[in-house]
Amino acid sequence: MRATPAPEDHMTDLAIREPSAGQPSVIAPARPGTRVRWWVPVLAFVAIGAVLWCVAALAATHLPRDAYFPRPEHVAGGSWFEGWQRWDAYWYRAIVRDGYEYDPGVQSSVAFFPGYPIVVWLASGLFPSIFVTGTVVTVLSGLVAAVTFYRWCALRLSPAAAGTALLALLLYPYAWYLYGPIYADALCLAAALVAFYAVERDQLWVAGLAGFVASASRLVGLMVAVALVLRVIERRNAAIHAHMLPATDPDGRCRVGWRTELQRRLSPRGFTHHDAPVLLAFGGFASWCTYLWIRFGDPFLFSTVQSAPGWDQSTGPATWVKARLIGEVFRDPNWHTAEKLLQAAFAIGVLLAVPRVARRLGWAYAALALGAVLLPLVGTKDFMGTGRYLLAAFPVFAVVGELLSERPRLRLGVLTGSGLVLVVFTTLFARGSYLS
Repeated sequence: MRATPAPEDHMTDLAIREPSAGQPSVIAPARPGTRVRWWVPVLAFVAIGAVLWCVAALAATHLPRDAYFPRPEHVAGGSWFEGWQRWDAYWYRAIVRDGYEYDPGVQSSVAFFPGYPIVVWLASGLFPSIFVTGTVVTVLSGLVAAVTFYRWCALRLSPAAAGTALLALLLYPYAWYLYGPIYADALCLAAALVAFYAVERDQLWVAGLAGFVASASRLVGLMVAVALVLRVIERRNAAIHAHMLPATDPDGRCRVGWRTELQRRLSPRGFTHHDAPVLLAFGGFASWCTYLWIRFGDPFLFSTVQSAPGWDQSTGPATWVKARLIGEVFRDPNWHTAEKLLQAAFAIGVLLAVPRVARRLGWAYAALALGAVLLPLVGTKDFMGTGRYLLAAFPVFAVVGELLSERPRLRLGVLTGSGLVLVVFTTLFARGSYLS
């Protein structure tokens, strides 16, 4: 049987009940009447965003700039928008303006997925430049991500934990990508969150279409599609086994092993033809590969082109073991090295959080978090970019928020420190430093 979703804006419909000692977590109805204050994430996003926009404008106007970004005499939107126009923004502008191009052996625009530039192209007639349009798309995507993440957290966390999780996400040191840069990460995160929130409410067409956008926007969107299917299966099996209590020994410890529990939760027999709309989530990635195959003869050209000089991201043992970063640490360490090591530390932190995500939120969300961190682990030569890629591991922010909500002093220290680093990184990005 399908769960009947709760009315929008009035109550949550599902939550995870904390297991007793030795028992797996189970899905249980949330307490009826729990209201979700929509203005909480809006206020938090606008307040933090206002600070970061002022920081970016002041940094772009008054601080020495990187040689790649000399101060322009005139730019659409003025210094308020110019501070976000860095690095990949120029690739996306070229895609929106000229379409995709590929030159063998050199950096080419086919490295960038089409979801974000398509949205920017669709909205480009409303604003004075492609750069301004891209910034607006990013800001709106970040706002949608904040609101949807808070509502998703409210399905399974206490109000205090949900609020803390929201701040953990919005104050994450690499969260400036949600507030204005012309990058695809905010759109991908927003689409992924809408998809999973829709799955929790059995709105599978919405989930499939949102997943389509996610998998068309970034490679991690493919992991979003996989985790969506796993989540549908997990929910169906939870409904089938809802009346079954886990077998325990005389001491109350669960006799069901993790393999049995995993099989029970993720048995594909619970997935029926009624759940097929969620498979649309794979369509964005499949469409992109089909386009590359028809036009350029290589369905995975977005990966092939990463080995071009300057990017040097070819797959293989040297990339997997981060030989480039290891050599940099021992031969020529600098502040960029320290920033890459910070991204590596965040990746390790996400890996360590995966078991708790599995226990607290389910195996599907654990798979999403694991996929979000494994992609940069095997695909980047020095962890560069990992900081923003980890935004897709949003279930980790939920469990971190829950842990911090139980420790007020630690919460204050972590959120304050994270926010300060976020301000520093936003300043550096606006002046042209390459961070992630």
